[in-house]
Amino acid sequence: MGRVKLQIKRIENTTNRQVTFSKRRNGLIKKAYELSVLCDVDVALIMFSPSGRLSLFSGNKSIEEILGRYVNLPEHERGRDLCGVNIAMIDVGVCWLATMRPYMKA
Repeated sequence: MGRVKLQIKRIENTTNRQVTFSKRRNGLIKKAYELSVLCDVDVALIMFSPSGRLSLFSGNKSIEEILGRYVNLPEHERGRDLCGVNIAMIDVGVCWLATMRPYMKA
């Protein structure tokens, strides 16, 4: 028999939501790693947990390098794949990451 289809909606219980986030975060990081190795692509993930804790992942290159490459793309190519993301905010994020990196836990 097949799996029961999971209804996608917000998990109301905060403990269950945090546990689900942790498990799915690890799965997402694993998939991003596999994609970066198998396809030789640069991948950067920036996630905030329900409690506000920052999680970062990048493949072979640093997140700063990957986001810097994105910021340096011509204007017409930048907005092509990011729906509604403010380019200036990405630039600020690169600066913030470069400044805060020494103080972050791995």
